[in-house]
Amino acid sequence: MFDAIIIGAGPAGLTAAIYLLRENKKIKIFEKETVGGKITSSSRVDNYPGIVSISGAALAEQMVEQLEALGGVIEIEEVKEITKNPLKVITDEGEYLTKTIIIATGTKYNTLNLDNEKDFIGNGISFCTTCDGAFYKDKTVAVVGGSFKALIDAIYLSDIAQKVYLIVRKNYLKGEKVVIEELQEKKNVEILYETEVVEYLGSDSITGIVIKEKDKKRTLELDGIFLAIGQIPETKEFTNIDLDENNYIKATENCKTNVPGIFVAGDVRSKNIRQLTTSVSDGTIAAMNVIQFLKEEI
Repeated sequence: MFDAIIIGAGPAGLTAAIYLLRENKKIKIFEKETVGGKITSSSRVDNYPGIVSISGAALAEQMVEQLEALGGVIEIEEVKEITKNPLKVITDEGEYLTKTIIIATGTKYNTLNLDNEKDFIGNGISFCTTCDGAFYKDKTVAVVGGSFKALIDAIYLSDIAQKVYLIVRKNYLKGEKVVIEELQEKKNVEILYETEVVEYLGSDSITGIVIKEKDKKRTLELDGIFLAIGQIPETKEFTNIDLDENNYIKATENCKTNVPGIFVAGDVRSKNIRQLTTSVSDGTIAAMNVIQFLKEEI
């Protein structure tokens, strides 16, 4: 029997784990894919208090080091189901009874859903500039999206690649003014507004794309393409918890779900703002409310 099981080892889950370990709680942390979560794919983090600038991977590594210094261990297991009576987490490796659960599964990247897309992921299509950007030194790449992440990705790649196309479906960019201005100053970045990708070209790997600019199509020769077009919540396993219309988990300000003893933290929670700092905040709030819940159960 565990005091708490945390599902997801991104910033929200790691923060919650650190707080619980400091309270000497018996916990288990499950992560099915990437320890550190999506922040590890961010080439640059400039808005985390106390740190002027750091890569997402380095920041996540520091969080994991802090967790391990407190005795925490991250188990690579995929959660398949949770039950309510009793509270139990079922993974691909076993079943675990617990007094509380914190769901911090985050979100996963959207794709364009074009033909052959799955075949090209890892063969020219990427989501992570810090992971794969170095492969495109002095080459031509594209970034798809107009979000803050897309802008940061394009800026990062502009210092590596010879040419960067930023393909934006809307006629504007979303992001901080200082970041937009920095991007616009990059001489090797070309921003294509009101444009979408309609076809991938290549056999074993990406050689180019077909884009549609308003009503006209043309081909861009590319060595690689980075998708930065949003996310969807990782909630398909949680059928017994209330979700909103977009399948994010509903919760109170205290990160409590509709099921007593089950809490939620981070990007998977239904809310208006999803940032690294709000994920860390959720992790703190969820952990503190778990501690209070356990006291009341005694």
